[in-house]
Amino acid sequence: MPTAADHLDAFLDAFLHRPDDDEVGARIRRAMAGESASRFRDRLLLERAAWLAHETDLRLQDISTDCGFRGYDVFVRAFRRELGASPSEWRADPTTWEVAAPGDVHFHPPDGISLPAWTSYDERPSVAAAHVSAFAPDPQVVPLDP
Repeated sequence: MPTAADHLDAFLDAFLHRPDDDEVGARIRRAMAGESASRFRDRLLLERAAWLAHETDLRLQDISTDCGFRGYDVFVRAFRRELGASPSEWRADPTTWEVAAPGDVHFHPPDGISLPAWTSYDERPSVAAAHVSAFAPDPQVVPLDP
């Protein structure tokens, strides 16, 4: 059964290899500015894992597996590095589940990512914020009302 990590991988593969004139592909690439593709993926999956730890009663090991971590120990190290506590400590006293990101793209519950709006200073039009259901089997890009 595909995991959230599998869906995100498929989404990134599909959108990162689109032509330059493809609006959604260009928007995803712009959102990733300042991060490698693997860092972007890992950070979004960690944010999703933190949100699940906060909002659900799922076992932390199950969250780790669904979010594509190679092992629970890898998940705990990444969680501690980015959020300052182990998953169980953080679940008991949660802070924000967002991890600092240069492109200001974050996990958007329950199954997507949020793409920030941006104002164009050249001939291109400005773009509204959007939600992308990147963790779902059939990703959709939906503009968010300003």
